[in-house]
Formats: sequence, C-alpha cells, structure tokens
Amino acid sequence: MKILKQKNGTYKVESASRKGKFYVVDLKEQTCTCPHFLLRMKRIHGLCKHLQAVKDKGEKRDIKSYGKIIGYVQKKGKVDSLELIKKFGEDAVDDLLSRGELIEEEGRVRILE
Repeated sequence: MKILKQKNGTYKVESASRKGKFYVVDLKEQTCTCPHFLLRMKRIHGLCKHLQAVKDKGEKRDIKSYGKIIGYVQKKGKVDSLELIKKFGEDAVDDLLSRGELIEEEGRVRILE
C-alpha cells in the first residue's frame, strides 16, 4: 500500500485492491475518505485499513511483511488459513484479520473489499 505524505499534514493512501486509487487520511482528525470509513467506521469510531496503514508507518510496524501477506492472498483469491499462518506467522495474520484487511470464512482467508 503506497502512502504519500502531503504538505498539509494529511496522507494519500493507495487502495489495496484498486491500484492508482488513493484515499485521503487525516491522522490527527482520525478520518479517511474511503467508503469503508465513510459508511461504517465513522459510526463505530474505529480505524479503516488506510488509517491503520498510516499509523503503522508512523510506529514503524512491519508494513513490508503485511504487504507480502496481502499480496499473496490477492494473488490466490482465497487461501487456507493454516497455509497462511505457516507461511507468514500467526501474529501477523491475526493482526490483519483483526484490522479487517483480511476476512476468514470457513477456514479460508480472503481480502475484505
């Protein structure tokens, strides 16, 4: 996920599923222009994956390994959850599931769109 800091203190964050599509994230105000944030997260005061990505970058979390996991799942479409855990580790997969970037259904993991 590409993250570009803007001069006004906001960030442009590229969509994980649509290359070239960017959303504006304001970390200070905890807002994002993505549909997920606008329709759902705003009501429950949570973080969408774009806000979380900007926060992770600031906290220097292991964004590269998360990107590898997401890329692997995107390429495969649906992946057996045990296969994903064996390949990338349980903590990283659980973190992406808890953030809503991935979803698990009947033992298979896919990208949440």
